[in-house]
Amino acid sequence: MFEKYMSLPPIGRRAILAVVLFLICIVDAALPKCGLTDFIFAVCISAWFWAIGLVRPTLLFLYYLLRVVFRYQIYK
Repeated sequence: MFEKYMSLPPIGRRAILAVVLFLICIVDAALPKCGLTDFIFAVCISAWFWAIGLVRPTLLFLYYLLRVVFRYQIYK
């Protein structure tokens, strides 16, 4: 089964990973809340953002936003 997974193109592997991580988040949200389930949810949602390609644009946006805010605070 692993060989079939690895023979997929990279975008296919990433799509499967995103679906699996999203399903883990849904199951985890239904579980009672404790420190472990919160940690698992945070890790899975972070990995899901990476798998669907939102991490880099989000980090770039935050970088430019913080740069503007710091410049504004310095020259205020």
